[in-house]
Amino acid sequence: MIQIFETLNFEMIHISAEDLLMSFILIFLSFVVRFFFLYILDTKITALAKKTRTEVDDQIVYAVRNPVGYFILLHGFYFAIFSLHLPDMVGGIDIPDIMDKGYILGFSFIMSYLFFKLIDVIGFYVTRMAKDSDNMLDDQLAPLLIKSLRIFVIILVVLFILEAFNYSITSLLAGLGIGGLAFALAAQDTVSNLFGSFTIFTDKPFHMGDWVRIGDAEGTVEEVGFRSTRIRRFDQAQVTVPNSQFIKNDVINYSAMKKRRIKFNLGVTYGTSPEQMTKVVEGIKQIIKEDYRFDHTFSMVHFTEFGDFSLNIFIYCFTKTTVWDEFLSVREEFNLKIMQLLEELEVEIAFPSQMIYFDKDKRR
Repeated sequence: MIQIFETLNFEMIHISAEDLLMSFILIFLSFVVRFFFLYILDTKITALAKKTRTEVDDQIVYAVRNPVGYFILLHGFYFAIFSLHLPDMVGGIDIPDIMDKGYILGFSFIMSYLFFKLIDVIGFYVTRMAKDSDNMLDDQLAPLLIKSLRIFVIILVVLFILEAFNYSITSLLAGLGIGGLAFALAAQDTVSNLFGSFTIFTDKPFHMGDWVRIGDAEGTVEEVGFRSTRIRRFDQAQVTVPNSQFIKNDVINYSAMKKRRIKFNLGVTYGTSPEQMTKVVEGIKQIIKEDYRFDHTFSMVHFTEFGDFSLNIFIYCFTKTTVWDEFLSVREEFNLKIMQLLEELEVEIAFPSQMIYFDKDKRR
């Protein structure tokens, strides 16, 4: 190490004053060019961009500002070092090779920075469009899209650097291909979950906050990720469901119901007369008809069967609301009105019972 520094010091003595002065001038000019570029960008171009109706140009100008400034400095320093006319080899060190690789690294980092800033612009508008849409699932899609684009840029930059440093990308990809089969077998669940997340975002079987049931998990959707979906159960426990389950199982979305069903059998005692039964059936139909909270396009109320313990009236109707609490309120009032109707008609609700008859003649 000491020998290398001694060699460098010896070689540096042979740098001419003209070359050294030119190097400082180039560095100074790069800062001047950067200053004037940023000044024009901040005063003239930004002012013109603000006069347009959209904010796209404003965001793009802000995104390219710093990366282009660093790009100017990179070339200024590169040409400044090149103007020193350094020897090709200094103590066994290949100076042109180091300069080229340093330039490639600097160029790669600046381009990555530029692409990341442009991805932020894309993310800004994707997020805005997601918030403007009624589908809250898009709010989860926006950050996932941004992460995917950033990962894609990082992969491209790494491959570019490896290729520039004379690493064989073909052999690298071939090596990855050989181990790809084993990796795919080990990560098949992860791949299945990724396909499941793709299915969720394309088919959109539910929105954020919807009440769904998938397998044994039932509750409201809180978050959708690449690997799993988080569902908040009604007992407030959180369930993490792998996205692959959305491919293998049916998804029941209760929030997608346009109306909610009421279905039950009302049993009255066998002491009910035909006239009373007719009035009960017609009275229940009238209750449904007069209540605006019921869907009047379809409903059924019929005396259907002679049960073991009761005369059964089949009631089938729908409420307009699908909200659980509102639905329960409507059903509660409906039940109370039926009880009041039965009380007015002096009809009793049946309950499981048995009657034993004694034959007096046989008992003697």
